[in-house]
Amino acid sequence: MQSSTGHSPFELLFGRQLRTLFEILAEQWEESEDDLKDILTYMRELKENLHKIWEEAHKTLRDAQEKQKAHYDAHSSPRSLTVGQKVLVLLPSTENKLLACWLGPYTVLEQATPTTYKSEIPNGSGREQIYHINLLKTWYENTESTMDMYKTTGSEGSIPVYPTEVSTETEIIMPQINDTLLVEQKTQLRDLVQGSLDVFSKKPGRTHMIQHHIRTIGDRVARQ
Repeated sequence: MQSSTGHSPFELLFGRQLRTLFEILAEQWEESEDDLKDILTYMRELKENLHKIWEEAHKTLRDAQEKQKAHYDAHSSPRSLTVGQKVLVLLPSTENKLLACWLGPYTVLEQATPTTYKSEIPNGSGREQIYHINLLKTWYENTESTMDMYKTTGSEGSIPVYPTEVSTETEIIMPQINDTLLVEQKTQLRDLVQGSLDVFSKKPGRTHMIQHHIRTIGDRVARQ
């Protein structure tokens, strides 16, 4: 039985419960002349059963939709974007179509409906596409204040940060921010991410200030 409709798909289609082989065999043994029905009676009862089942399914489905909507609204907040704002777009990855990542930033060109916005298509063609706001995320520009955290030192001394080479055209995988965090904590986390975008790039970086040597044992093959 499907919880949203209160009935199984078989019952919604045929107007009766699915019978097993044992039930069919039992009906053959117990069948009598009184149980036989003419075609008109069978069709009339089938039509009445289907009409009753469909009415119950529609009512149960409406109740399930209202319950799901109330649960979703309790954990969501209204969002809006402005024309000209920079956003990230959630699209399938170019390497794996089953995975999605945040690409951008791109500019919001127009608000189509209260929940959809028109933006550039992230393929360099210059065309426009309408996206739902759930597929858009605000892009925060990098500021000077986010770079000061590298100058702070703790009780264990300063932590060296080596410059890396990373292309701004590569895909950036933005981490998901937990909704249970406070507003101040979310802001601090966004600033930390924006100051370290090279860490979240799918393209490995490179530094010239440190090297790592891998030493093998003789001529033995470590892994084949």
